[in-house]
Amino acid sequence: MSDCYLLPKGTDLIRAVKYIGEHHCHDARSLNEVAFRFDLNPLDQQFILEHFIEQPESKPPAK
Repeated sequence: MSDCYLLPKGTDLIRAVKYIGEHHCHDARSLNEVAFRFDLNPLDQQFILEHFIEQPESKPPAK
């Protein structure tokens, strides 16, 4: 999508981040679907996976 001369570079990522916020996509499967929906390049896909995936909360070690 960003190959279009009318859209500035990074527009797909901005739209994807907005979509993630509106639809509360925070698991790997949903984020991969967002990357596909917005035709993100591999670097942008890696960015959303690193920054938006919810990690399970770890319990503190027992004493």
